Amino acid sequence: MQRSIRTIGALAAAVVLLVPAAGQAAGQAALAFTPSINGTYDYRTVDVGNTASQTFLLTNSGGSATGALRVALTGSEAFTKTADACTATSLGPAKSCTVTVAYSPTAAGSFTATLTASGRKATATTSLVLIGTRHIYWSNVSSGTIGRADLDGQNANQSFITGASAPNGVAVDSSHIYWVNFSPATIGRADLDGQNANQSFIVGATGPRSVAVDSGHIYWTNLDANTIGRADLDGQNVNQSFITGASDPFGVAVDSQHIYWTNLFTETIGRADLDGLSANQSFITLSLVSPRGLAVDSGHIYWTNITLEPIGRADLDGLNVNQLFMAIGGESNGVAVDSGHIYWTNIFFPGIGAIGRADLGGLNVNDNFITGANNPIGVAVDPN
Repeated sequence: MQRSIRTIGALAAAVVLLVPAAGQAAGQAALAFTPSINGTYDYRTVDVGNTASQTFLLTNSGGSATGALRVALTGSEAFTKTADACTATSLGPAKSCTVTVAYSPTAAGSFTATLTASGRKATATTSLVLIGTRHIYWSNVSSGTIGRADLDGQNANQSFITGASAPNGVAVDSSHIYWVNFSPATIGRADLDGQNANQSFIVGATGPRSVAVDSGHIYWTNLDANTIGRADLDGQNVNQSFITGASDPFGVAVDSQHIYWTNLFTETIGRADLDGLSANQSFITLSLVSPRGLAVDSGHIYWTNITLEPIGRADLDGLNVNQLFMAIGGESNGVAVDSGHIYWTNIFFPGIGAIGRADLGGLNVNDNFITGANNPIGVAVDPN
């Protein structure tokens, strides 16, 4: 009898031990879509009549299966689910499936939709906000903010990022916004949605004025040290003297082959190879102007002037210099360009400024494309 009681007790203890162990092994399902930045995927601007397609990976990183999944796409009809290998599928732990969504705008503007996946279990759900727009960004030096608006000039937010210190130049890539803090002299960075702002992402600059970015590096001008600085995209390997010999460098721009900068004192535009070699401080020589902001596209270099209001332009090889390419109505510092337009900062009176826009050919000039800026200095536009 005692042996039977002991046997029954041992079996009961085993059952008690097995139950939580099984429960821990089961865990909970945990779904997530990738690619995603803070729960959002931005298709950027797609021309009317064109289509951009993106395949999203749905992964279960939890400890149990999801049960049969349902995938829904709600919101703007500009987004269409074109492939779905997830609906009716049960994802086990560490398993994935894919959903493809196409973005095909039929009109200009900003569009949003939400992609949602859910299983039979309450924890097996996730959503991803899809955006079809690009943005323009600018620095408000007097208010210490970075402004942002849709590329059509709507939904302007003068305080999209706060806490900057006399921000000057602005740059943007596919994942981050960068800006120059003039005092203290740092390079700031934030996510594209304005979150996780780091005002001291890169330190040690000397009188920085402008910033540029490509697929591998960040570049900035050190006006007080007469150098161009460079660092890796993660802020490592900072070199404050990547290019030396400049003369009060203010603006900086980069393309797939070269780095360009403006020399205020000598009234020139410099150029060097991406590795910093073959620097030519007089790549373009100007007269009676002090070039400030700088932008570059696949065919031209653009710059703003202190002593002359018009924006200048030259061919990418430095030829066909036109210092009076486009007349504007205010004092301009920053300039940016995309596949359709030129953008610049306007200061009309202290504290009163705007962002201007014109066609690439210099026509349809609008000095007040975006109003309400506070002494804007730098301007940037999302990559095409």
